[in-house]
Amino acid sequence: MSAAPDRVARVAVVTGAAGGIGSRTCALLEDRGWTVVPMDRRPIDHPRAIQVDMADSMSLERELAGLERVDGLVNNAALQLYKAMPEITVAEWDEVSAVNLRGPFVAMRTLRDHLIDSGGAVVNVASVHAHATSLSMSAYAASKGGLVAFTRAAALEFAPTGVRVNAVLPGAVDTPALREGLSRSPDAEATLLERIPMRRIGDPREIAEVVEFLLDRDRAGYITGACIPIDGGALARLGTE
Repeated sequence: MSAAPDRVARVAVVTGAAGGIGSRTCALLEDRGWTVVPMDRRPIDHPRAIQVDMADSMSLERELAGLERVDGLVNNAALQLYKAMPEITVAEWDEVSAVNLRGPFVAMRTLRDHLIDSGGAVVNVASVHAHATSLSMSAYAASKGGLVAFTRAAALEFAPTGVRVNAVLPGAVDTPALREGLSRSPDAEATLLERIPMRRIGDPREIAEVVEFLLDRDRAGYITGACIPIDGGALARLGTE
């Protein structure tokens, strides 16, 4: 009979919470009884919101260290750079890596003891670009590929403690970032749909559902080190078709 109060008390930290996937994940988790701590470099209208830049490691550590309990960590914050490799500055490359890869490392390291104490879980939001990418996406693809590798390595290190670490790899999802990319060409959306076997763009809720499942120790308690594409079948398709 003691399980219900514990479930009500579960606390999830969600980074990049102001974005399409992040905001939907926060809403779904709260609907399922989680207490959510949204984090973003943009202000969020939420009583527990924390405004912090994931690239600012010292500030990130300080804010996370102030939390009393964490059962789930969703590393969703991401910076996308659409730029040809010769045009990318070292500063731009470092900023993308700092948000997309170093940020999750700092968050997981800082919250390690909390996660162990609660028997918690981590979900890293990577991308299909970790496995197959596009022109002018080298900085983003490299950071997301690193996040997938880091997920597997961290899962092994955390496994003896009972903490699970998994990743989701969204494909084309209806977010402001995707819409901004599609706006570069009038035919971009039609071309994109032709390349997705399911012939549609994903909804942020579909990503949030998998994230929530992976956080739940009752339903996903034996899953760790998994990297799950959520892409309408895009990665399954042979690129030379």
